[in-house]
Amino acid sequence: MTNGLARASVRARPVAFAGVFSVLVLSATVVTASVAMLRTASGVRRAAVREQLTAMGAGFTVVTVYLSLFVIALVMALAVAQRAREHALLRAVGAVPWQIRRAVAVEALCTALPALPLGYALGGLLARGWLAGMAAHGLVPDGVPLLVGWPPALAACGVLVVTSQLGGLLAAHRAARARPSDALSETAGARRGLTVTGVVRGALALVALCGAALLTAVTAAGPREDVGEHLPLVLLAHLVAVGCAGPVLTRAAALLLSWPLRVVTAPRALGGGAATQLAFAQLAAQARRLSSAVTPVALVVAFTLVKLAALAHAAEPSWVDLFATVLYAAFAALAAVNTLVMLSAERRREVALLRSVGAASWQVVRVRAVEAVTIACAGFGAGTAVALAVTLPLGEAADASLAALPATAWAGLGGGVLALALLATLAPVPGHLRRALPR
Repeated sequence: MTNGLARASVRARPVAFAGVFSVLVLSATVVTASVAMLRTASGVRRAAVREQLTAMGAGFTVVTVYLSLFVIALVMALAVAQRAREHALLRAVGAVPWQIRRAVAVEALCTALPALPLGYALGGLLARGWLAGMAAHGLVPDGVPLLVGWPPALAACGVLVVTSQLGGLLAAHRAARARPSDALSETAGARRGLTVTGVVRGALALVALCGAALLTAVTAAGPREDVGEHLPLVLLAHLVAVGCAGPVLTRAAALLLSWPLRVVTAPRALGGGAATQLAFAQLAAQARRLSSAVTPVALVVAFTLVKLAALAHAAEPSWVDLFATVLYAAFAALAAVNTLVMLSAERRREVALLRSVGAASWQVVRVRAVEAVTIACAGFGAGTAVALAVTLPLGEAADASLAALPATAWAGLGGGVLALALLATLAPVPGHLRRALPR
């Protein structure tokens, strides 16, 4: 019965699981390409080139697995949270915690397995372009044969299964442990005040922050030539703390932006501030849910800033560095877009309620736009803080200083993050308005 319900849930919520599926496909793509480069390195005769390819393939594989677990757990947690009412009903009719966990595990597996063949095919194409680009820039000799075969497929399968199951297990923990009465009450609205979950998240944020500081100190004390390779792992360690502290960051951003945005939207022609006030009320009430979007936005900003800072110091930026910057930024951006779309897509009933009490279509759009701006600012601020926390102690050794970035880079990144947040948040709104009650 549990397996059947899990498969039905995947079919009934295509938007929620499409986000998880796309992240899994990208993870399989990068793992396949990275392992293919490792296999290709074994056929290179020149020792220096062979070592370079091996180190690069291994580095990409490690960072991708780490990033996949972090991102997949985040997206899975949101997908599970959106089905809190379903899990509450299952608990109320007698489902035990292990059945909830098993259902989520089956959902994750049903999403991961179809992602494998597509990710493997795309990974082969990515590896081919990767090797061709390195050959065109003189980084490897011409004519090096690309080796793909079964090992990359097995590696990608292992990564998808492990990361999806761990992500699903972490995501299902809260739903499985809640008592039926608590689960049903939590679906009606967010809890106010200090909660056990909030205390646990705060404690985990402090632990993650201490761990990130320790990892930074260990990296700084290690060999100078290894600092650049360890930067992505140090970044992700800091971002774990950001993820745990997400609700606090969301509320803080809403508090800081409430006055400026109310001033901007104060004229009657711009909504009289009513839409802005409603948006901030929703941000305060749903900070935990909306904070799921802050972490991936911070991930985009932190990775991009650090990589751009490293490239700005290089006299001749290598093609591999540019490739890594684009790849990791795309990974993080995809996670951010998926999260924002999933958050917005689940709010059809809110749109219908607003329309039923007289809200105009443009007022609904303005509410969502204010939320998107707040999330973008919170994510940009958190990502910048993480980038500073990494580059200040490690930037000199890794030749990566944020001070080297021109103002145009900051403006371009900020504008890109804002555009991404607005587009992803507003994408489901037209469909919601068409199905909502007329004014």
